Amino acid sequence: MTAIALIGAGRMAKVHVASILAAGAHIATIYDPVAQAAQDLAAQTRAKSCSTAKEAMDDPSVDAIVIATSSDTHIALLYEAVEADKPVLCEKPLSSSFQKGVQFIETIGEQAARKIFIGFNRRFDRGHAAVRQGVHANQIGNLEQLMITSRDPYPPPLEYIPRSGGLFRDMMIHDFDMARSIVNRPIISVTAHGSSIIDPNIGALGDIDTANVTMLTDNGVIINIINSRRCAFGFDQRIEAFGSAGMLVSDNPRQSGFTVYNKENPGTPAPILEFFMERYLSSYTAEIHQFIQCARGGVDMPIHAIDGIMAAYLAEAATASLKQGKTINLTHLQQEF
Repeated sequence: MTAIALIGAGRMAKVHVASILAAGAHIATIYDPVAQAAQDLAAQTRAKSCSTAKEAMDDPSVDAIVIATSSDTHIALLYEAVEADKPVLCEKPLSSSFQKGVQFIETIGEQAARKIFIGFNRRFDRGHAAVRQGVHANQIGNLEQLMITSRDPYPPPLEYIPRSGGLFRDMMIHDFDMARSIVNRPIISVTAHGSSIIDPNIGALGDIDTANVTMLTDNGVIINIINSRRCAFGFDQRIEAFGSAGMLVSDNPRQSGFTVYNKENPGTPAPILEFFMERYLSSYTAEIHQFIQCARGGVDMPIHAIDGIMAAYLAEAATASLKQGKTINLTHLQQEF
């Protein structure tokens, strides 16, 4: 049974605990800067609570590492994980700083970068994966338009905003990666619009809570991504791929198959799922399972640090587009990687 060093003991770490156990692995060591949080989670999982990340990673019983801490800590922890010479899965984003991410890959080298699994778990969602596979299998002819919608049910705590890296790097980063994986073509331009209309305090902290990004591929496919930090009816996650011969849709799953039929509700279905823990729990499990299989086989990860930096590149371009109020043309990084 694969033994995992879990770095982090907060909300995301607890999501990974459930997935690690469901995938047939176990938690060997845990570290979190908040010692009590690490101790509490260790007690629940029968793991060893460690005083440093290095101690948790270097423990001889550990086979692989999962990093599930805040975005601004990822790069420093990844350097330690590379030094520990064990397979590692790191939550997105690769880094809250694009330049630090590039420097990291240049320092460790492309071969090592391909051994680092980046946690874009939505690639493992069955509906989203079916859209990607259908596009690649030419089920709808030539892809012409791609629409990705991601809306959270409510904004994160305000204290999270300064550490997040911003909406493009924290929230839309999933959608940038999803777009890349579906279109499978170079993206040549990014145009972003954003505002803070849900909570003015988010704007006061220098971030946005409502955004739209339009991207263009080298063969003319138009990609539209819509994000919102608030959605009154639940966790809105949809993908629509439109092509010359049809359309593929990954829609919101419902809380159940229950439907009301009466005078006031002539066919009203159950609500959509509430948040990411319910919506994507199975994809987190599939992600961990894939990570463990690759770790055991010593092969490249299916979503690696280079994918992480390419998604970050799009987030950086969107940030620049928003600040400068213009379309950003992309060239150099895609040629390097």
